[in-house]
Amino acid sequence: MFRSFISTKIKFAAIHTSSSQKAIPPIIWLIIKPVSKLSSIIIGRGLRKWLRSPANLHRKQAVIEHFKTKKKHYFFGITGFGAGCYGYYTSHLELTPITHRKRFIIFNSAHLKEIEEFEKKNILESFKDKVLPVDHKYTINALRIANKLFSANMHLPEVKDIKWKLTVIQSDIVNACAFPNGDVFVFTGLMDFVKNDDELAFIIAHEMSHTILQHGAEQMSHSRIFDIISIALSLIIWSMVPYDTGSIFTEKIAENMQEYFFSLPYERVLEKEADIVGMILSAKACFDVRNNSQFWHRMNDLSKENEIPEFLSTHPSNINRAKDLEDFLPQALKIRDECNCYKLPEKKFIKVLNDQ
Repeated sequence: MFRSFISTKIKFAAIHTSSSQKAIPPIIWLIIKPVSKLSSIIIGRGLRKWLRSPANLHRKQAVIEHFKTKKKHYFFGITGFGAGCYGYYTSHLELTPITHRKRFIIFNSAHLKEIEEFEKKNILESFKDKVLPVDHKYTINALRIANKLFSANMHLPEVKDIKWKLTVIQSDIVNACAFPNGDVFVFTGLMDFVKNDDELAFIIAHEMSHTILQHGAEQMSHSRIFDIISIALSLIIWSMVPYDTGSIFTEKIAENMQEYFFSLPYERVLEKEADIVGMILSAKACFDVRNNSQFWHRMNDLSKENEIPEFLSTHPSNINRAKDLEDFLPQALKIRDECNCYKLPEKKFIKVLNDQ
């Protein structure tokens, strides 16, 4: 069951991937990455100077001749390297729980322990006087809803194997967050914003879904690929582009293209998946899933002036999130019926539709 964060010790879920011991830990990569990036720039810049120096013309010619005579060797070497990379990638593909989406993953939740502890420490220090006790009405209500979600979905190993903990923080922030080890933080601003238990259950279930699906480990795995590509691109750009200013400009364009065309769309996929899985978890717990899209309609009204365009965001727009939930609603209602939940009142459903 969910319990208050302040009354439990941290325990990480034992979710394992076949590659967990072979990847460089994320906390170490945070140090290696900038060093590798800087090294690629320095090496690339030095290579560019060497290639452009008239004094090295005869050496360049010798290098070209060498590549011509050994082109078959280099072709097979590069092909073999590419095949090895492809084999490594495909050997680390797996299906996500519940949605069965194919993904690349080289980490598990335990690998994120150091980063997770740092982020949780920041939250608790920032709100050290705002953590509500277990007997506070907000905490009691949040725990009641969370326990209902947990109990109804305990047949899922990904739910059962995690030591769930919930903390309620007194703050006007309309948000909640979850960590890979099962710690869920809910802000009272969110609890005041929701209209009923059904909406709060959906948001808690959404955060649970990020943990169940190991989205943190998946994002870290995805980022590792692009970090390596970025380091390789830096070497190529700084060795090929004639001037430093051109290299900086070209590298910035490459980084923006990677972010806007790959990284951000990928993160939006994860958020949409967490919405859908959160709706499934809520349906199995017999909450009224018809209210879920209404939450995002109201969030859209609340943040309309400050909302950034979807293509610049890590999250889908509030309107698109509402639409996706409305599209999935028939399946969610079917899941709810299969769990022998109480029959939803027809009048309430009509009211929800009229509010739209």
